[in-house]
Amino acid sequence: MKKIFILVVGLLLILPLYPEDQVNIKEDISFWYVFLEVKGSRLETPEKIQIFQQEIQKQELHSKISGSLFCVLFDSTLQVEGMRDVWALAYNVSEDTVARLPLKKAEYHYKKAATMIYKGAYDTVGQAYNIILPFIEENNFEVIGPPVERWLDDPDQVELDECRTEIIIPIRQKEVQIS
Repeated sequence: MKKIFILVVGLLLILPLYPEDQVNIKEDISFWYVFLEVKGSRLETPEKIQIFQQEIQKQELHSKISGSLFCVLFDSTLQVEGMRDVWALAYNVSEDTVARLPLKKAEYHYKKAATMIYKGAYDTVGQAYNIILPFIEENNFEVIGPPVERWLDDPDQVELDECRTEIIIPIRQKEVQIS
């Protein structure tokens, strides 16, 4: 009995907390975030992170932020056709946090979202959409809000191909069309 217990505990410790490349549906996704809106290419991410971090420090928000740095894709053609190159770098904050321009604060609140953990270099995360989008379509959902890509690992401390990104895409059940 003791050996079985040790084996089960050992397996639980080595299994990933979030299975990679598996799409899940989560209910009630809700958090406040402070963000720096960016208009331009996502190739500018490293420079924009520096600007964002400097502004966080300038506004003394370090004690207010929590969690990993993430990106909100306002420019997603999944949500708004024809929109391009509008995105944001963000951190979770408490509701009472006050941000001053150029930073903004918003609530990300959706009843349902498709989520997955992608494992690979951050600049290859687009491949994950080849898994999550067909899942959304096949399960009769539609995208209703901006996707979020939460960077879970520091690429300076983890091999690039081992970096994990949590993808969150707000969804709802498609309405049945009656002919």
